[in-house]
Amino acid sequence: MSTELTVSLRQHIQQLGLNQLVLGLSGGLDSMVLLELCHQLMLDTDIKLKAVYIHHGLSANADQWADFCLQQCGQRHIPFEVQKVQLNPTANIEAQARAARYSALSTFVNSAQTALLTAHHADDQLETLLLALKRGAGPAGLSGIAVVQSFASGWLVRPLLDFSRGQLEVFAQEQQLVWIEDESNNDSRFDRNFLRLEVIPLLQQRWPAFRHNALRSVEHIQQQQYFVEKQLEQLLPTVMLGAELNLKLLAMQDFTTQKLLVRHWLALTGLNPSTDWLERFFSELMGAKADAQPLLELDTYQIRRFSNKAYITQVIEIPQAGVLSELKPGQQLNTVVGQFILSREGKGTALLLTDDPLYLVFGLFSLPFKPAGERQRKPLKQWLKLWAVPPWQRLQLPVLVQNGQVVAVLGLASNANAEQANAYIDWQKS
Repeated sequence: MSTELTVSLRQHIQQLGLNQLVLGLSGGLDSMVLLELCHQLMLDTDIKLKAVYIHHGLSANADQWADFCLQQCGQRHIPFEVQKVQLNPTANIEAQARAARYSALSTFVNSAQTALLTAHHADDQLETLLLALKRGAGPAGLSGIAVVQSFASGWLVRPLLDFSRGQLEVFAQEQQLVWIEDESNNDSRFDRNFLRLEVIPLLQQRWPAFRHNALRSVEHIQQQQYFVEKQLEQLLPTVMLGAELNLKLLAMQDFTTQKLLVRHWLALTGLNPSTDWLERFFSELMGAKADAQPLLELDTYQIRRFSNKAYITQVIEIPQAGVLSELKPGQQLNTVVGQFILSREGKGTALLLTDDPLYLVFGLFSLPFKPAGERQRKPLKQWLKLWAVPPWQRLQLPVLVQNGQVVAVLGLASNANAEQANAYIDWQKS
């Protein structure tokens, strides 16, 4: 067993060209096995290793466990660090602790040759599959835990994922390892513990090959999911305009492909919609009338439609419309959308100004504007419509006004080119 575990670890390190490892160490059986494997690897290689204990503060024994990990790393001359994280006791503790843990560990993975190692094993994979079935997850969720995936600036590797907890126990006994037991592992109120303590033993008793067969199914799903994602990566750019989704081009695909493409598009922003939300996307947003401006919320984002395109926007503070703020050369003006500095030197947006006061304002779209290179002067709202600026973006556009006329819409147009300019406005966005 020792040889098989060692080979698995070495193969992943060699395939990725790693020279630095970060081990998420809890002090439990699984992570102590991985600590020992890494220690043995360090004895005959130049690979650097650091162990990190994430202190959630959920157990009265957390300080004791951190001390245990420090002691074990000290015996092996392995650098060790404790990272404390804050959790909200009113939220989902399991999910929250996991997110906080990976967020803290990500700071240590700062190069393409660095990998975070976690000690997930085959029993964890089976629990993940059953939890995904409980949620009604699709193929991405049913594909379970990945052995290797990109993470922070490097990688996340789970070299023990093909081995059961029983196999890890054999190795631990062979190596005379010691470990700690988290008392929460016996609390069946947590979903994973309920599966581990009550459900999976019954399944194994009835069907001894259940674990093996279920994990084989996970492998099949992972292969199919990998193929689908590769196809979507090639297809998605054909239905996008910049970062937006072209709904006309999307509608040319069959409905199943449409749903997969929308999911993949949202995933680029880290969003994972439920089936019910996806149904709302097609009925309320994609099925809306051409002149409608529907809005859907997903996590902290808003999904909008304008001019046959779907946009992903963040909820941000809208500046107060119609308030004039004077801009004076050399003085910084701060707003919710950023900082502005007017100067006579060539930095920022070129302007052609008179000696009259210059004002920054948001809104006031009825004021006239003649952009550089254009023959006609029109109300600003007509230019915004001509430029197809989505309505929700218009109130965020900084407008410069002098003598009751627009001289610039920052980010879009001004009344002068570089040869004509006698002033410049520098906009540092928030």
